[in-house]
Amino acid sequence: MITLLLVTPKAFSQTVSKPFEFQFEGKTLRGLIEKPQSQKSKAIVIIIPGYGKTNFVEGNWYSSLREKLISYGLTVVFWDKMGCGNSEGEFDINQPVENSADEAIAAILEIKKLEITGVNKIGFWGISRAGWIVPLINEQFPMDFWISVSGTDDKENFGYLLRSNLIIEGKDEEEANKLYEAWMLGHKIFSTQGKIKDYERTIRPLRLDSLSRKLFGYSNVSKITEEDRKEYLQEQKKYTSKGHFDVKSGLWAYIDDFDETLSKINCPVLALFGANDSQVDWRKTKKLYEETIGVNPSATLTTKVFENCNHVLQKCITCGWREDLPALTWQVCDNYYETMEAWLTKNKITE
Repeated sequence: MITLLLVTPKAFSQTVSKPFEFQFEGKTLRGLIEKPQSQKSKAIVIIIPGYGKTNFVEGNWYSSLREKLISYGLTVVFWDKMGCGNSEGEFDINQPVENSADEAIAAILEIKKLEITGVNKIGFWGISRAGWIVPLINEQFPMDFWISVSGTDDKENFGYLLRSNLIIEGKDEEEANKLYEAWMLGHKIFSTQGKIKDYERTIRPLRLDSLSRKLFGYSNVSKITEEDRKEYLQEQKKYTSKGHFDVKSGLWAYIDDFDETLSKINCPVLALFGANDSQVDWRKTKKLYEETIGVNPSATLTTKVFENCNHVLQKCITCGWREDLPALTWQVCDNYYETMEAWLTKNKITE
């Protein structure tokens, strides 16, 4: 999953900011705690980012979002992943979502020690991959609210990303479907302990396709070395260490019984989606939320789909994951912030 991150280098005039750090797996992870300067904080919102490295502090990531949340009367907490920014350790691009949840739990325990104003009401704003992490956090630490942005269902989504972006970049649907089918066959072999020679045979169309090589890094090298075999087995073992292969969909499910995990959420949830998301199939996620959180009498589910918007809820032209819009032209979806503010007020989170 690829999640683009938005940076607006603007200082917060109404914000009190102080360093935040905690211990996780013997390493110190560092970030910031930001709270309103002129009003008492009503609750704490923890930001859970998507896939990939982070640079929250030095890069001032999500600055506009943070400013808005603080203006609503929330204290915002965030930190850089291990090996990113000033956080110690080594970054793991394949960090299991269960481990990410444990990391957040360690942060919450430290937040509670600090006795920050608003600590009796803790919730999350999370994007993309956070759609797996936050429900797992909730199993250990029942949350008070959740804003889910471009959340995930339980399944692997790379195939959706591949097909969507091939079409955006110029493939007709028939060509894109053939390449998607090649990926699906390879994915099944990989996910069910298949051999590398069979995997390489099935994904060969992707290696031969110049656009697939350009977009997704496939190599046109077909000779299998002993080093390739070792790497394949290592990645296969790591990938299949959690979750299961879902025969019906032909996709890997990252979390066993994810519907049950979602059904344990007993708080207000706001789920926001971009109608032109080319990275996550938001329709599946929305349906899953409605069938779990939406029927739980102890929870409330509010969903909103923003037209002509992408995975990070920005207005877009092609809406492909490679779309390179100049930073000065970035625009959030119409009524994005207003939707969050109204929902926070309605659910008495900022009261």
